[in-house]
Amino acid sequence: MGSKSRGGRASPGGRSWWQQATDALPVLAQLTGTGGDPLGETAFSTRTHELSARTSDADRVTTSVCPYCAVGCSQRVYVRDGRITNIEGNPDSPINRGRLCPKGSATFQLVCGTHRLDTV
Repeated sequence: MGSKSRGGRASPGGRSWWQQATDALPVLAQLTGTGGDPLGETAFSTRTHELSARTSDADRVTTSVCPYCAVGCSQRVYVRDGRITNIEGNPDSPINRGRLCPKGSATFQLVCGTHRLDTV
């Protein structure tokens, strides 16, 4: 069976296999231009539109110092309902300018990780 005969065939719903593929894979629709928006809006699914950043619903943001080494990198700690939701570099710090090394990026796991022993 050649590709020419496959291309014109439609599914029971009346949509071609190519239309179904671009519906199922939004990134494919974005790359091929069938989505109509070259800026990537078509790459979002309904689930993606419902997502929000962990930092957007924080009750408060505090600053802290990374505990790993003596450099003293500043971190922003996002807290919601008394629990830490995210830790990231502080862009206002002249030391690290918002960036963290891999150890500093793992501070959230150090504090909140399920593998951490919390009883003696």
